[in-house]
Amino acid sequence: MFKRGKVILAGAFAAAAAIIFLISLKAEEIVNKEAAVQEEARIKVCILTSDAPEDQSWSSLAYKGMLQIEDQFPVEAELVSNIHSEAQMRKSIDRAVHEGAKVIIGHGREYAGSFDRAAAVYPDVQFANLHGKAKKANHTSYIYKQNAVEFERIAALAASMKTKTNKIGLIDPVEDRLFHPGFEEGLDKFAPEAEFYYEVTGDWEDETKAVQAAKEMIDNGVDVLYSRGNGFNRAVINYAAKRGVYVIGYMDNQSYLGKEVVLTSVVNDIPKVYEAIMKDYFSEKGMPGGMAMLTNKDGLFSLTPLGPMYTEKERQQIQAEMDKLN
Repeated sequence: MFKRGKVILAGAFAAAAAIIFLISLKAEEIVNKEAAVQEEARIKVCILTSDAPEDQSWSSLAYKGMLQIEDQFPVEAELVSNIHSEAQMRKSIDRAVHEGAKVIIGHGREYAGSFDRAAAVYPDVQFANLHGKAKKANHTSYIYKQNAVEFERIAALAASMKTKTNKIGLIDPVEDRLFHPGFEEGLDKFAPEAEFYYEVTGDWEDETKAVQAAKEMIDNGVDVLYSRGNGFNRAVINYAAKRGVYVIGYMDNQSYLGKEVVLTSVVNDIPKVYEAIMKDYFSEKGMPGGMAMLTNKDGLFSLTPLGPMYTEKERQQIQAEMDKLN
């Protein structure tokens, strides 16, 4: 009788274990199906950029934008770098669409023309690029430089406080004074007696040309530089440090390149452009098509904390101007 009871008990345990095993298998199957459904529901996004996403490169901001939208939206994003020619653009677009991409983003104005043509071929795909023109209903160009004006005016105030020669220079990768006038306007307001120097390198990455431009300015007495090319800023700041000249950084907080020479930096939070694109995509109205102007509410621009060379009185004066923006 005792043996029979042990057999029955063992059988019960075995049956219970089998049931638990089957339940766990079913639960795992359900979880896998839900994960598959969620993965399938994620929108595929392809980002095209012209250079490799290395430290301080223009494409590194595209990579940060990709991570940001993957974190905030139900998307699966891919970054395709070193895309330069029309043929490369079209091949990448065709491949992305074939692989199911619903949104294709070009990290710069150079993609505008190709995207307009591709938008006509793929009307069910949304195209977006940073700056440039867009003419198709499913192609949107996101414009944001105008938002920098107020912060660059204050950057000019910061520069005017630290020049001893009253000679201040700006180095641009492309001729942009007409559409990017904030720094000059700030000098006109806060330091009308200052002499302004301006040089264009013709390239976002050419460190040699940028350093040469900085050298010529410094040789002519410039003692504060605003370097507006994210690709060559490291070289310019390093050179300015050797010459004992102050610099205003650009694109991100560049104080780590030289706390003793970087006055402040005009931060251009490019990943927020990607956030704005996906907000539009998932909104009720969708992406608008044509030109989309981002505003200060989108939080793209800011000034980093001032360097240690400022007095408390100077900090208060700059903060008073910042407060006027709110």
